[in-house]
Amino acid sequence: MKELSLEDERAVDRLTLQLLQDAYFDVAAVLSGAKPQASTAILAAIEQRFTDVLGRIYRDRSEGQASHAIAIAVGERLGEIMEQAHGRAARAQVA
Repeated sequence: MKELSLEDERAVDRLTLQLLQDAYFDVAAVLSGAKPQASTAILAAIEQRFTDVLGRIYRDRSEGQASHAIAIAVGERLGEIMEQAHGRAARAQVA
């Protein structure tokens, strides 16, 4: 396999994030439309996993010197994605 340049690696990261974000939106919408209580429980479990992992990164400095900033930035980005997904899911429930 060809070695990827730094720019290519960034593209991989950006596209991966976009695909995961789209999948999270779809899952949230489908779950909330089919089983609102199950949706709440499943999405809460996912959010708790994010919180636990980011808390460990922050506490253990497992990503190096910038661990605190990295954990906070990832948390903010995930928070934005989850808020958007929940907003879309709520609109899908009403429709």
